[in-house]
Amino acid sequence: MHSCHIIASAAAGGMENHLIALCNGLCRNQTVTVVAADWFLDKFHPDVRVIPFNGLLSSRYNPLTLIRLRRLIKQIAPDLIHAHGSKAATLIAVPRLFDAFVRVTTVHGLKRRTSFLRAFDRVIAVSRTVANALAGLPVDVVMNGVPLSDDPPAPGPANQPPLVIAIGRLVPVKGFDVLLRAWVEVPSARLLIVGEGPERTALESLSRQLGVSSRVTFAGFRADVQSLLRTADLMVIASRREGLPLVLIEALHARRPVVSTAVGGMLGFLPPETLVPSENPAALAATLNTALADLPAYGTSFEALWAFARRELTDDAMVARTEAVYRSVLAARCV
Repeated sequence: MHSCHIIASAAAGGMENHLIALCNGLCRNQTVTVVAADWFLDKFHPDVRVIPFNGLLSSRYNPLTLIRLRRLIKQIAPDLIHAHGSKAATLIAVPRLFDAFVRVTTVHGLKRRTSFLRAFDRVIAVSRTVANALAGLPVDVVMNGVPLSDDPPAPGPANQPPLVIAIGRLVPVKGFDVLLRAWVEVPSARLLIVGEGPERTALESLSRQLGVSSRVTFAGFRADVQSLLRTADLMVIASRREGLPLVLIEALHARRPVVSTAVGGMLGFLPPETLVPSENPAALAATLNTALADLPAYGTSFEALWAFARRELTDDAMVARTEAVYRSVLAARCV
């Protein structure tokens, strides 16, 4: 089998890390080609062929990009195309240009517009909630996974306030502005924000305006997320929209409890008492304070999820389930 993966992404994030882990696993049993911007070149296993195509970063409706992409994929001649993210999926869904290919796409979060997904032979959703929102489409659920690790949690510095960690691209959809407003009412802890993005300067300015900058650290992009999680006491996710993010699964593998907004894949997955309405700093602060007041007690509601993550939310399980989707869709096309 030969799968060709398309992603139109200019920076690292959860979806990009998902693609890297998936392709590095798939290449054990099949030929894998990735068409992506050139910054991806050194991110994959040597057995993954990466073809740099910076044209993917231009407008998704650029006719020259579409023609060049179609020509390139015809040269690659894969058994199927797997588009990652809505921009890549929109390109591959263009009528007539790619109709001859078997097409799969992964939907990482709830989208306002989904009509273009009808062009795909199969849609992979990262959570049951996302799948339910795509009723009427040929959907399979393949949850994200991360490598198993047996590294124990690392104790934080003695006599230090608890450390809360938030990880993600610094973009509006991730709700870091809401988190900072909530932090005004969370005086007993430190906040570590890990990630880069266009909102960083504005968020740093907001933290100063709110008077919380002394308790908030902007760490920028970090490759050692698992190590950082093991030193944190709690993870917080304040997103306005979300699927089932990779950072959540990494937190579960690190046996870290989570406070999250009740959006997307979080609903029906995280314990109800750990969820708060989005765009509500007061509710977010209240739940954070409840968790921080007794972290061991708060963590008891995560015991089953921690076990589930180690059993089911691994990169090997994600790869095996994706391979099963590929076999199914190829068999259906041959009928």
